Amino acid sequence: MQQARRIGAALGLVMAITPALAQNVEISAVAGSSASSTPDAKAVRSSNRALAKAVRSALVKARGIDLTKVFVYAKGGMVTLSGSVPESSQVARASEVAKAVPGVGALDNRLSVYALER
Repeated sequence: MQQARRIGAALGLVMAITPALAQNVEISAVAGSSASSTPDAKAVRSSNRALAKAVRSALVKARGIDLTKVFVYAKGGMVTLSGSVPESSQVARASEVAKAVPGVGALDNRLSVYALER
């Protein structure tokens, strides 16, 4: 009789634990697959730097834009131009050139015009 109780208790315990163990396996499998599908931070930073460099290079090649006080930032396809240029026409030209670079999804042009000292 005692042996039947022990077997019954063990069987009940196994049945109670099985769903909990199966649930943990599913959660860890989902977590592992989502972690492997997202790019690592190093690759993202590298991609952002490459895009910023491509935009800077395009601005240099375009000529007619004074880049001494211009900064280019890129993050996930969003490019920000900041700093200042001596003429308002250079602000518009910088926008045109930056938007034409492959990989630029959006552009935030924060360039301002500064007065040249005489």
